[in-house]
Amino acid sequence: MPKVQVVKLDQVEGFQHGKDLYWYRPLLFGQNIFTYVAHVPPGGDMPADGHAEKEEFELGLFMLEGELDITCDHEHFKIGPETAVLVPLGSSFGVKNNGTVTASFVLTFYPTPGIESLDWLRQRFAARGVTLKSPQDLTAMRNLGAQK
Repeated sequence: MPKVQVVKLDQVEGFQHGKDLYWYRPLLFGQNIFTYVAHVPPGGDMPADGHAEKEEFELGLFMLEGELDITCDHEHFKIGPETAVLVPLGSSFGVKNNGTVTASFVLTFYPTPGIESLDWLRQRFAARGVTLKSPQDLTAMRNLGAQK
């Protein structure tokens, strides 16, 4: 049985999803779920095409701040704060931030994608030569455009 986990968002670095402007901060690693907070700056996106994992995971998204244009299979819609989206198993999923502030949301996977721990994830990304963003850099990104 996994241990109880208590994580403060402002203490977790960010991992770049791919070659896109989509950063995520892993929060919880369980036997059956994996949860992270994602940040997508203005103009940033994660395209809906080419994700082989769509056949592996059901996703629950809860929007925290900003707005996103969502693509789920052939549907397109805009979501804002306090909105939840279920991405069914087998569905392609993508986001685009066409707004002027950084969009942030919580994403939970079922089942877990096999990420064992934060240290395991750091090692995986280091082996790929990917740079991480510090918690301070992500706080600055979240504040991007907030004064407008």
